Amino acid sequence: MSKKRSGETVCYWSVFALIMAAFLCTVFLRAKVWSVERIQVSCVGFALAMAVMVFLGYRMHRRIYLELTGRICSCVDDLIAGKEPQINREEERISSKIAAKLETLAEITRHTVEESNGKKTEVQQIISDISHQLKTPIANILMYTDTIRDCELPREEEVKFLEVLHQQVRKLEFLVQALIKMSRLESNLIVLKKSEGDLYHTLARAVAAVTLSAQEKNLTVKAECREGIRLWHDPKWTEEAVFNVLDNAVKYTPEGGTITISMCQWQIYTKISIRDTGIGIDPEHRNDIFKRFYRENKVHEAKGIGVGLYLARKIISLQGGYVSVRSKPGEGTEFSLYLPNDQR
Repeated sequence: MSKKRSGETVCYWSVFALIMAAFLCTVFLRAKVWSVERIQVSCVGFALAMAVMVFLGYRMHRRIYLELTGRICSCVDDLIAGKEPQINREEERISSKIAAKLETLAEITRHTVEESNGKKTEVQQIISDISHQLKTPIANILMYTDTIRDCELPREEEVKFLEVLHQQVRKLEFLVQALIKMSRLESNLIVLKKSEGDLYHTLARAVAAVTLSAQEKNLTVKAECREGIRLWHDPKWTEEAVFNVLDNAVKYTPEGGTITISMCQWQIYTKISIRDTGIGIDPEHRNDIFKRFYRENKVHEAKGIGVGLYLARKIISLQGGYVSVRSKPGEGTEFSLYLPNDQR
């Protein structure tokens, strides 16, 4: 209720109070002898005055109530229609305060709905990506199993088909394992256990894991690392992140190329650098490579499902670090993984 409305109310009640006081004073001053009839007349007059006062007060407050109800309904109608309610925030009316609260509630509701729709879209995208990844190996498995079952094949041809089936099953296994890791990391089911240790040993295990595949492509892997650089990190998951980047470099570096891994400790961060002489990344796709299941069109024939770099950045960020990339198409790529030196 505004100050103006409060003033009007006080004024009305003051006038009625003065009228009643004047009436009673007149009656008492003029009355020398009180009789039953005079007392009855005075009581009737007082009752009538009170009735008039109550009636006028009811009418006044009903008008205020109807006005308040109308303003609130108008505000709610505007919110339902998606319009901004007409609120004079400088007024101290009850309706203005209620309308402001309703607008805040509507804003919170809109934000919740948008967040819910965003999560729903994300889930739909994940399902679509998983379906796309599963479609090819399952189709191949069905095709080759049908061929082996329905056709009489020479032993050599049958062994060849069985080898293809084995590869497709291994691809499915790899996909499922990657999805499990991704799901556990995103849902915080995996708690990184950071401890102070020598980063050299963590990197050495990651390099050893890609040595065989690098040798198959006649790649040179150089490790320019030294022992004694100690920092707080999760050895298991840091190894996983470094391995994913190294494995990516092996996949997209032509035969005879070079992969170099190095590290240096700065004041706040320790930098792990992985450089290759591979095909490089187009500038417009440098942010896309960290997305779930993303693969450039030019590398669709290579092995992989597009979650390695996504997992690597997720693991590093969960430890308080970050990942950057520099690349020139046709010349190679350098990934830099930064881990904080202190215990965060």
